[in-house]
Amino acid sequence: MRKLALFFFILFLCSCSGIRGKLLVMEGNFYTSRGLATKAIAAYMKASAFHNAKAYAEFGLGSSYYSLGETDAALERFRDAESIAPEDAELLYRIRYNQGVVRFEKGLFNEAAADFRRALEAEPNRVDAKRNLELSLLSQERQETGWQKSIEKEKEVEKDSENSERIQTLFNFLKEKEVERWKSSEWIENAAASGPDY
Repeated sequence: MRKLALFFFILFLCSCSGIRGKLLVMEGNFYTSRGLATKAIAAYMKASAFHNAKAYAEFGLGSSYYSLGETDAALERFRDAESIAPEDAELLYRIRYNQGVVRFEKGLFNEAAADFRRALEAEPNRVDAKRNLELSLLSQERQETGWQKSIEKEKEVEKDSENSERIQTLFNFLKEKEVERWKSSEWIENAAASGPDY
């Protein structure tokens, strides 16, 4: 009887430790939703000590670091979370999607596109990942062709500058001629009329 009671007590403790880690992740999620990043980080750090909650805690840490503007630390935590993540499609999707968001904001469009593709491997029907994949590819294309276009635009601006100087010189010349013509016209009008007035 004592052995049976001891067995159930050990089983109870093991199951409680699993629940404790998940409760700490939930606590971290609560603090995150309230904008209390430092409290959330503390809760996630405690939760990462529990094996069954570690991947979720690492993801939460990455999200908290991202909210604080620590993008490199966020990417590191997302990478750690993905390496130990269970076969949970939702968690894998969120990790990969958030990695893509961080890399997109850093201007790493090619890497962001790869992250969004991997997120779609986990959950193929997610519209937000599809949209961000397209934006990443478009931004990558613009970045690659942007250098060529900016050089061409600078040349056009130089040409336009030269052309505008020529046009301004021409307008100044025409203005001077027009002023001379009007001065000549005024001089003639003041003179006595020599012919019939129609």
